[in-house]
Amino acid sequence: MRLALEQARLAREHGDLPFGAVIVREGTVLVSAENSEGQLADVTAHAETIAVSAACRMLERRDLSDCIIYSSMEPCPMCSAAIFFSNIPRIVYALSRDDLPHIFRQRKVRIAQLAQDWDYRPEVVGGVLRQEAKTAFDGIQLPLRVVPRYHQPVHLRPQG
Repeated sequence: MRLALEQARLAREHGDLPFGAVIVREGTVLVSAENSEGQLADVTAHAETIAVSAACRMLERRDLSDCIIYSSMEPCPMCSAAIFFSNIPRIVYALSRDDLPHIFRQRKVRIAQLAQDWDYRPEVVGGVLRQEAKTAFDGIQLPLRVVPRYHQPVHLRPQG
């Protein structure tokens, strides 16, 4: 988990929101990833999706049923889907949105609820190193949904 928290700190240093993820297989770190939405200008570049994709490429398979994912924050629905599609049986995270109510809105659907809709039952463990994980958000005060830096308008150019 500490490596996931370090990835979160790196994401913040690189100008992104502080989220990190690590995938471990047989006690060995397979991949680590930081949130890179801003760096890559890609809303799908969350730490967990990057980590899942990298692990699948590294192992040359989509099935990660022999892996564990550690995340600095409770995975969002998009990341949860990637985790579930890859069959990761154990998801461990530090913070939930409830731990930072001054920044994040409450989510009505949580990873544990999403997990109930799949044909396997992953173990979901939250709150690991919670206090340590909060430090990556020091100094962030406004709700992220209203911070213009992270939500600038998109200008699409016509193809052709």
